[in-house]
Amino acid sequence: MILSGDVFDSPRPPNTTLATAVRVLRRLKEAGIPVLTVEGSHDMEPNVITGTVLLPLHNAGLITYLPRSEGGSWRNEECYVYGLRNFRGLKEADESLPKYYEEKPPKPHPSLFNIFVFHGALDSVPTLQSNIQPDIRADQIPQGFQYYAGGHLHKPVYCNFKGGVLAYPGCLETTAYDEAETEKGFFHVKVKSRETTPEVERVKNETARPFTVLEKDLSDTPSDKITEEACSLLAENDREGEVLILILKGQLPIGGKRSQINIPKITATSKKALHVKVLNQLVEAAKPEALLKFREARELKTVAYNYFLEVFSKRSGEDAGRKLAKTAVDILEPLLSGEETKVEALLEEAVER
Repeated sequence: MILSGDVFDSPRPPNTTLATAVRVLRRLKEAGIPVLTVEGSHDMEPNVITGTVLLPLHNAGLITYLPRSEGGSWRNEECYVYGLRNFRGLKEADESLPKYYEEKPPKPHPSLFNIFVFHGALDSVPTLQSNIQPDIRADQIPQGFQYYAGGHLHKPVYCNFKGGVLAYPGCLETTAYDEAETEKGFFHVKVKSRETTPEVERVKNETARPFTVLEKDLSDTPSDKITEEACSLLAENDREGEVLILILKGQLPIGGKRSQINIPKITATSKKALHVKVLNQLVEAAKPEALLKFREARELKTVAYNYFLEVFSKRSGEDAGRKLAKTAVDILEPLLSGEETKVEALLEEAVER
């Protein structure tokens, strides 16, 4: 069995996860099945002092951690398996890979079936996902291997490569909601001889955790109604053992705030799901320029009215001051827009009063 990195999702997995791994790996060992691994981007060493979590499993004889093995490899009478350590991007690979090859040179054997195990995205694979940055240059991978077992890409890839085949099986579990529709599984490889192309069968993982991704467009819905509708939607889709992802989309009405959506209340609606995640992707409406101008003008009128009322009331009394203040404010807008006729009419009306 080959695990091409990311055996764990974290360099420091929970003890319960580690205990499960030990139990499963022991079953494989007792069945006489060697488990060959390299570290991945998730379970590689956080620093040189701590080291990768794969080391204690290697020292306990439960796995063969290839980069720590003699020559970085494992072999029996039928195959030779070489493992490349993981690199954090092209820069580190360019700097460190030549030294690694010097210390542990790849030695594919002409009479054996040769497998090259690595974790990372190659820079020139046509099927590389657009959101994945390359970690290794394709020309840094040696020839002479019949099978290149790759890890890191979450979607399966199988293609010809350097006279052999390149295989990324993808991940066994859904790690992000946008991968929920991607079938999870692994490759079962049958080798008849070194000279013939191996038979590769894709095996679906029937035990992957079920994901339900719900998307709801709630454009122009008030915040309190959004919370109610989201709670109702989660309640309708609440099923035992599932991972529920609710994505709230659309544009809020003017004045609506994303912070007004009660996410804890929505999440608490689920009583059966294994895990619930609410993604609030609602967009707050931009205040129209005309509305801003209207508000500015309204505020200006309020300030002006209060000022005129105070001045005119002192001179002419409260009743007369109120009328004069109103006239002064009413004159502002036509005066600024050059409507002289309207200004004159307002003034004549004020004089008559």
